[in-house]
Amino acid sequence: MSSTTLFNPAKNKKSKHPIILVHGALFNAEAWKGNFYEYFSEIGYDTYAISLSGHGENGNKVLLNLYGLEIYTNDVINLITSLEEKPIVIGHSMGGIVTQLVAQRVSLQAAVLLAAVPPYGILNSMTSSFFSNPISWGKFAASTLFPFWKFINTEAPEGIYTTPPSREVQMHVGRNIQRESIRAMLEMCLKDFAIKPEKVNFPMYHIGFRDDKIIFPEDVEKTAALYNHESKIFENMAHAFMFEPTWENVAKHVEEWLNNQ
Repeated sequence: MSSTTLFNPAKNKKSKHPIILVHGALFNAEAWKGNFYEYFSEIGYDTYAISLSGHGENGNKVLLNLYGLEIYTNDVINLITSLEEKPIVIGHSMGGIVTQLVAQRVSLQAAVLLAAVPPYGILNSMTSSFFSNPISWGKFAASTLFPFWKFINTEAPEGIYTTPPSREVQMHVGRNIQRESIRAMLEMCLKDFAIKPEKVNFPMYHIGFRDDKIIFPEDVEKTAALYNHESKIFENMAHAFMFEPTWENVAKHVEEWLNNQ
C-alpha cells in the first residue's frame, strides 16, 4: 500500500477529535485544499487529508489497478489506529463508501458522507448518465483508464459542476486529477457491499447535491434511510461541490451538524 497523509493542525483547538478527509475517485488529498482542509483547521479541528493507495504524487501508479476498496479501507483504518482519539471521518463519493466500510470495522466519533457511493453501487446512475450524454461521459470515463487524460471544466460532463469553478481552481483540478483503479471502479459498479447498519453506533450524516449525475440525490436519501439517519440535499450544486464557489455553505452546514452531536 502507498497511502500518504497531509496534516493541518487546529488553530485555537476546540475539539480533541481530529477530522480525516477521504477523497473520491480520480483525485487525491489535494481535493480538499482550498476548502475543507483549511476550513476545519481554522475552526479548531486537527485535520488530516489522506491520499489513498496509488493516489497523489507519491502513489504507486504501477500497482494502482490492483488496489480495491478493501485496501483503501485499510489505508483509513491504519491512519485511525495511529491517532490518540476517535476521529470524525468525512468521505466524498468513493471516499464515502470507504467511510462506510471503515464504519463496519471501527467505531468513530462521527462520520459525514458527501455524495457517497451507496452500498448497492453506482451501476444504475452511471448507466443513466452515460446514455444521457455518451460523448461527454465517454471522455470522462477515459480518465479512469489512461494516465495522460485530463479534464477541466469545459470538458467535465453534466452533473460534475453546477457553477463553473474559477480558472485557478480549474488549474488545481487539472494538476491533480488522475486515473482511478479499474478494480475499484468495477467494485463500485458491480458489488453489493452488504453493509450492516446496526454496526454503526455513532452519528453519521448524509449529504447530497441536487444536480449530481454520478450519485443521484435519491441514492443519498436511500442510503440515509438504510441507516435510519438524517440527510440533506443541497440545491444548485453538483458532484464536485468542493470546487464550486459555494462549497463553504456545505462546510458551515457540516460544522453546525457536528456542533449539535
